[in-house]
Amino acid sequence: MRRSLMKRTRLTAPLMFGLLPWLAACSLTPSYQMPDAKLPSYWETVKEGTAQVADTRWWLSYHSDELDQLMQQALAANHDLAAAVSRIEQARASLRSARSVLLPSAGLSASASHDRRRADDVTTTSEDSQAGVSIAYELDLWGANRAAAAAADATLAASRYSRDSVALVLQAEVASTYFQLLSLRDRLVIAQRNLDAAQELMRLVQVRFDNGAATALDVAQQRTTLLGIQAQIPSLQQSVNETRHALAVLLGQVPQGFDVVGASLAELNLPTIDPGQPSALLLRRPDIRMAEAQLMAANADIGAARAALLPSLDLSASATATGLISGGSATVASLAASLAQTIFSGGRLRAQVALTEATRQTLAETYAQTVLTGLQEVEDSLSLLDTSLERTDLLAQTAEQAREAYRLARVRYDAGAIDLLTLLDSQRTQLSAEDTLVQAQLTQINATAQLVKALGGGWSDAVSG
Repeated sequence: MRRSLMKRTRLTAPLMFGLLPWLAACSLTPSYQMPDAKLPSYWETVKEGTAQVADTRWWLSYHSDELDQLMQQALAANHDLAAAVSRIEQARASLRSARSVLLPSAGLSASASHDRRRADDVTTTSEDSQAGVSIAYELDLWGANRAAAAAADATLAASRYSRDSVALVLQAEVASTYFQLLSLRDRLVIAQRNLDAAQELMRLVQVRFDNGAATALDVAQQRTTLLGIQAQIPSLQQSVNETRHALAVLLGQVPQGFDVVGASLAELNLPTIDPGQPSALLLRRPDIRMAEAQLMAANADIGAARAALLPSLDLSASATATGLISGGSATVASLAASLAQTIFSGGRLRAQVALTEATRQTLAETYAQTVLTGLQEVEDSLSLLDTSLERTDLLAQTAEQAREAYRLARVRYDAGAIDLLTLLDSQRTQLSAEDTLVQAQLTQINATAQLVKALGGGWSDAVSG
């Protein structure tokens, strides 16, 4: 009987080990297919676009050395970006852990003992020692470990795209906040200039009143206008301070003592941006690439969940040598295979498969929505840039006409041809027109930064880090 069993073992073992390469090649992971994204062939606002290579330092197109310095500081010290980089390290560690399961594990052991006994005035001593080596390997029969490694690899890619997305948002916020700060300083200059003009007019009205050429009502009306202009300055200064503080925080600095040299939006160049082709958006926007990487990870998770329903096979080998010190050495070697199959889990394993499949479907919908959102953001930014260009041009003409109207009104008032109310109305129109123009210029230059962000900015297809 024993001879028959040994013979059967000799026949089965080669067959079993011969099947291992075939079994190890099995995989239950669904074949990944990129979701079919419905993309337009052109942008609504720009009918023709060309393929563009993303500039990783897109903000240089504004021709501001200070803005470049601010960007470098933000990318080096912003805490949100640093947290995103840390998440990459977490994902990289998880990938190393997942890949390690694909390799055998090995261990060493050693022990030594010395025993001394005394009985009936007789002392006996004995020594024992042993050393061993063991190797264990989980055969990836159904591709569970490979699927887990693939999921970890896709998760790492997603964390890198997430980092790029955070960096892109940060760059756009730094640019927009810097633009807003310069715009507020422009508005302060305008308010101060109008305050000077109002004070000069106040002096003139007071002189006319003293000479009997103006009434007390004229004096009161001009003083009211003067106080109103003065009241705008503290409010604008507060906005300047808050914006300056916000910019400092984006750069990872404390707000106290932080400032910038730039004084006006007029110092900046307004860049021309070609949006390229809509199809390029799938590769340029890091949030879209992140959504796809998450979908790929979920697809791999299905394979791991399905494999958990099937048997697992563990191989192990060991060799132990004993009696190394005493000289009576002996060596024991063993080779074993262990097959395990879960026969009851209360439906947990099948529920896990259903969960991973539902997660993949959820992420597929998320990917489709992310693509649509990206298309919308580009179209909105293109439209905003187009309309802001037209609006800024019209408001520039309006401000010019308002300044000329106030100049003529001042001449006519000095000549006594119009009353003070007409002059004050002309003055208020000029102030409003100039302030509105500066705000429109801010909207215009912000639209360029938002368009760059919507297009994926200077992010490139090469995933690094």
